[in-house]
Amino acid sequence: LDLFCGAGGASFGLHKAGFDVVGVDIRPQPKYPFKFIHADALDVDLSGFDLIWASPPCQFASESTPKRTRHRHQNLIPTIRERLKKTGTPYI
Repeated sequence: LDLFCGAGGASFGLHKAGFDVVGVDIRPQPKYPFKFIHADALDVDLSGFDLIWASPPCQFASESTPKRTRHRHQNLIPTIRERLKKTGTPYI
């Protein structure tokens, strides 16, 4: 499972490593190359997967985001990490 999959960059790498990938993103991804679930990663069912990859947005801390606007972006890392821990599924 690739949470916050976007267009599928990480998903393609997981696919090349031998995984059957399912992507999840809150935004529609019409060109996503694998099975896709249009959903919020904070609410989607995480059960039934052998591995979960999560790469939440990082604009809140990115050097490419102007410091004056970083406060506009939520830090989803603690929330998603807690969800992942509760699954018992290996995650990255």
